[in-house]
Amino acid sequence: MEDNILPSLPNNSVHTNNILEFYFDKEIRDVDLDIILLFLENLRKSGGGEYVDYTLDSKKRLLNVEYKSHMNKIKVLNKRFLQVKIDSIEYNIIANEPLDIQSFKQNNMVIILRNIQDSWLRDEIINLYAENLVLNDDSSNDVAKIIKSLIFPNTVYVQYKHNFDLELLKKRYEKKNILNKIKIEYLQAFASKIVLVGLFDKNTRPISKDLIEMYFTNKRRSGSNPYLSIHEREPFLLLSYDSQENCEAICSKAHKIGEHELVVECLYNYELFENYIKEFSDSAKINLAEQVKIIENDEKKSEIKNFKEEENKDKEIVQSKDETLYKLIDKNNNQENKVDEKIEPNIEDKPIQDSKKMQEKNLQNMKVEKLEFKKPYFKIDSLKEPKIKLLKNFSYLSEYLAKQLNDVQSSLELNTLNDRLELNCECTHDLPSVLVEYKEVKKKWQIDIENLIKKFFEQFKIENIKIENPNEVLKNVQFDNTKVYLKKLDDLEQNSFFEIAGYDDDVDNLIIKIQEVENSIPLIVDQIEGLELYQIRILFVVKYIRKLKEKYPNLQVVIKHKSLKISLKGKQKEIDDAKLLCNNILNKINYRDLAIGQRETKFVAKREIDILNWLREKNLECVLMADNDRHLVRMYYIDFEPAKTCKNEIESIIIAREISSDLKQGISDEFTRNFIQMHSNDERVYLEEENGILYLSGFKTNVEELFSEFIRNSILNQ
Repeated sequence: MEDNILPSLPNNSVHTNNILEFYFDKEIRDVDLDIILLFLENLRKSGGGEYVDYTLDSKKRLLNVEYKSHMNKIKVLNKRFLQVKIDSIEYNIIANEPLDIQSFKQNNMVIILRNIQDSWLRDEIINLYAENLVLNDDSSNDVAKIIKSLIFPNTVYVQYKHNFDLELLKKRYEKKNILNKIKIEYLQAFASKIVLVGLFDKNTRPISKDLIEMYFTNKRRSGSNPYLSIHEREPFLLLSYDSQENCEAICSKAHKIGEHELVVECLYNYELFENYIKEFSDSAKINLAEQVKIIENDEKKSEIKNFKEEENKDKEIVQSKDETLYKLIDKNNNQENKVDEKIEPNIEDKPIQDSKKMQEKNLQNMKVEKLEFKKPYFKIDSLKEPKIKLLKNFSYLSEYLAKQLNDVQSSLELNTLNDRLELNCECTHDLPSVLVEYKEVKKKWQIDIENLIKKFFEQFKIENIKIENPNEVLKNVQFDNTKVYLKKLDDLEQNSFFEIAGYDDDVDNLIIKIQEVENSIPLIVDQIEGLELYQIRILFVVKYIRKLKEKYPNLQVVIKHKSLKISLKGKQKEIDDAKLLCNNILNKINYRDLAIGQRETKFVAKREIDILNWLREKNLECVLMADNDRHLVRMYYIDFEPAKTCKNEIESIIIAREISSDLKQGISDEFTRNFIQMHSNDERVYLEEENGILYLSGFKTNVEELFSEFIRNSILNQ
């Protein structure tokens, strides 16, 4: 962990600041952002007022605005639902308290386990594993409940009867974290006080956000008090409550809106949720499961339509043949009748059987055209069966499957449709001409082909695995790329996700090899020494640790403020890159001396933490170091523009005032000493008395307030 060089920063909840979260129903266009900010600043339109800062997330739908006045924040929250129209585009906006993800406390009664197979839950294997994590250290503790996540794949939440020792649990997990050649992933749980609700039900049918909001504000229906705030992160809603116990009570019961059974879970780990959301593209979030259903419905409708067309065609053919047949029969009967009239005028005495015999004779002599039906087909795509992509990666598998299908008189065709593969099979043998027989043959063929395809893909497996050090692993792991392939799913340098696909056993063996290589990579302990105080602080303000963590999440970095060192622990390449980044930053440092006054310089020297906090608030990547001997402040920086802003603001915002002996006339020395002592720990201001003069220095607002307070109190005490 980083040494805390900003100890005076308050750990306030987000609900005590002036920041508001605005969620938009559509992406904000770049040209509209300034107009939207004007709207949110307009007291009459939105209830807002002057803002200090704003941030827009990468998807351009979540805007955080920090207002100057807390009253403006309250007024906007009272309105909550806002609307603004720009160039015929209408933005619907919801104002909320910002989602608090910083103050979560550790939950020592719940753990999260991932890569859990369904069979383990059925056979109570995971229950036994979870018990072993705590029982041998605390015989009174036991598993209270295991909940399978409806949102995160292969994930369960283990709830214990009472608090466990986290360090002991971690040690037991490290000793045993592989079951049946599959590594179990452990995640820490937090008391987030957040309930996660899907904008879709358990059958993946979408549900109106408004219905969900109304449901959870209804105490009788939801069984709990209304939520404190609601936040949309498509395709989910995050409901914030006053306690973790309340969240768990809500998630312990089933929730239904009409025929929709809601997907409701406690959010125990926000990072897990955030990573899960990132894995989906914008177009695939809520509609992914829905698209599958649409495709299935379209196929079903198409099949019914084809079948009806075939049936109508059959009826038309039969009807046409019947009409032709009866015309011929009538014609023959008429001719026969004419002959009978000549030979035997009395037709009524003719036996009826003659007419039946004539019809049979004509039916036998008629040449009936053979009926033809559409060839049966079977279709499946990679959304339903992801293993189809193996046919594209390994061409010999495609040839092998085609041969198997050919043996049962079927063809094989692979088509690429947008981002998915489609497998098509068509019957190639002759079909009967009778409709009833055709239906039976078609049904049997489709069942046989479906079973053949299913059995063929059962011998393969597709797994997603997280590799902590991809470069090292790929360099040292050997595998048969004709039986299994390894595909990187992201651009991360560490903790990168890979897709492994191929024959079942080969996939398992490759996962074991990867884990063995990962475990064999040694950790190096090193440090960067000989640094100056201003260099240490520059590394903090340019977020040196954050940059390293983004690239190497497993690298341990500690900036030691007092000893002026950086401690590093990780893989050799990580440490080399950490040193290189450090040198690159330090080599870019420039400086400039600012003459801001003797008392102002002394304030900078005495209130270093206040200065650091102010720079952090302003997001200025600069460091200010006081030189009391020269009455100068040296400003260290890397980029000129932030330095220019810092210089201008420092010269105008830091001031000094003095209360001379004339102003102190009639005021006792004891009053002055008490005043100095009372405000000695005030932030952003410094007081000292010298030669009978009281000097106040610091940030302009704080100095003026303190000056006024002294004058006011001194008058009252005279």
